[in-house]
Amino acid sequence: MPEPLRARAPAKVNLALDVLGRRPDGYHELDTIFLELELADEVEMLPSAEPGVDVLGPWSAGTPTDGSNLAWRALELAAAAAGEAPAFRLTLHKQVPPAGGLAGGSSNAAAVLRLAAALWPPVGPLLPGLALQLGSDVPFFLVGGLARGQGRGERLERLEDPAPVDILLFPPPPGEAATSRKTAAVFQAFTGLPPAARAVPRVLRRLASGELCSADLLGANALEPAALRVFPNLGGHRARVEAAIGQPVVLTGAGPVWFWVGPSGEGEKLAERAQAAGLAVILTRAARRT
Repeated sequence: MPEPLRARAPAKVNLALDVLGRRPDGYHELDTIFLELELADEVEMLPSAEPGVDVLGPWSAGTPTDGSNLAWRALELAAAAAGEAPAFRLTLHKQVPPAGGLAGGSSNAAAVLRLAAALWPPVGPLLPGLALQLGSDVPFFLVGGLARGQGRGERLERLEDPAPVDILLFPPPPGEAATSRKTAAVFQAFTGLPPAARAVPRVLRRLASGELCSADLLGANALEPAALRVFPNLGGHRARVEAAIGQPVVLTGAGPVWFWVGPSGEGEKLAERAQAAGLAVILTRAARRT
């Protein structure tokens, strides 16, 4: 039996996210700062007479196993570009909470694209375009690290890795985040809000100083006020988290996962406080590429 092809599929957080307006194509013009995390899914791709998707791991619930799965769609796109059949079984080992603003599905799709390019080399130059067809976050995972994303998020500028930082992720309690078409609902709610001040430039300056903490990111996600409207329990979850750890947290992407960032070595004690308060928490770190 052949060995499966394997790839790491990391999570991300948005350190800042400015929404600059709606484009003629219906998408929103964005300016954001992506940060890759050490927390990652593992993606396996194995030739099979029974193609499809299997999902395993502690965060498998809620991840589709049909043709709507983004990793499967990535395989279909890459196979079509190569003139091949998508005769593979994908296995996703989920360590990243789904539908939380961490882009686990987008990262799974990017991992499949990278594996497909290794299998079918002519697909390699097509990856950026294929990634954008799949979603606005997918192109970032072809670059990784720390990057500024503009346009829909696909115009990427790699930045120097930040100083080592710990990151705590706070997924909401089960059932509290269930919202159909979450991202679309948050963007819809955003359209009714007053314009926000640009945050990306000030967060870039803070990154250049060599220090970063959650307090530096307060107000830096333009979608946070909209998400608080969409998720009825989101504000209460933030209050419980901040009461437990004694420090502010901020939202990643369209949410509903809150995160804390701070100096390396400080995350463990804060995670223990959160767990003692009965909160779900994941301790991870910023991935380093240089």
